[in-house]
Amino acid sequence: MTTTDHRTSTASSEAAPPRDLRRTWRLIAAIALVAGPLGVTLIRLVMPYWTDDAPAQMVAGFAADPGRGAAMNWISLLVTPLLFLSALAMGYVARRRDPVIATWGAAVLFGAYALGSAVSAPDILVAALLGRGDDQASVAATAQLLMDTPVMLAGALSFVLGHLVGMILVAIAVVRARVVPWWVGVVIAVAQPVHVVSAVVVPSRLLDVVLGWGATTVGYALVARAVLRTPDGEWDLPPIVR
Repeated sequence: MTTTDHRTSTASSEAAPPRDLRRTWRLIAAIALVAGPLGVTLIRLVMPYWTDDAPAQMVAGFAADPGRGAAMNWISLLVTPLLFLSALAMGYVARRRDPVIATWGAAVLFGAYALGSAVSAPDILVAALLGRGDDQASVAATAQLLMDTPVMLAGALSFVLGHLVGMILVAIAVVRARVVPWWVGVVIAVAQPVHVVSAVVVPSRLLDVVLGWGATTVGYALVARAVLRTPDGEWDLPPIVR
């Protein structure tokens, strides 16, 4: 090979565009959109107590069925990153046609999920203390102490309000951006208030699993379908040579 041929080959190699991963990113977004809320639905289904239970009842539920408690904690660990990605995906898919609401919705929702440990930490603490053999009364008292600290109270309240408001905002954004029909946005927006009602106002596991987080999962799945059908050129700009 001559020097000229070598330079031509090198230049051609350097000018080759990087691999186009827009389809891969759409697939990741679609998976996160479905798996995130589906994981929360499973958590609400298997949790060994209910949201309005006092710490003593919570501890009794863990003690009566440690397998369900362990399943809830493991699902929570696995689903958290997917919830983060789902918040970003909801904002990203609507960013071009409704950038303001999409940005606010994704930011509020992402921030709320980031504070989710304020809700899940007592579950892990209770499971650990019961596993060590501590009596239920002392475990309940410790869990109550943890949940009553100002930091945990602020985190839990911010999580509840944040994921409620954020979900409504991203629901509005995907409708205004014409990602999904209006009724899909209504399903997503209404599902979270139903979740709150089923969690603390009219305690009902069935209502939450079906019309709360279950409905959220269905709505997100329809957004995921729209993401998979989005052309690469509309999803993002193509990669360029470095």
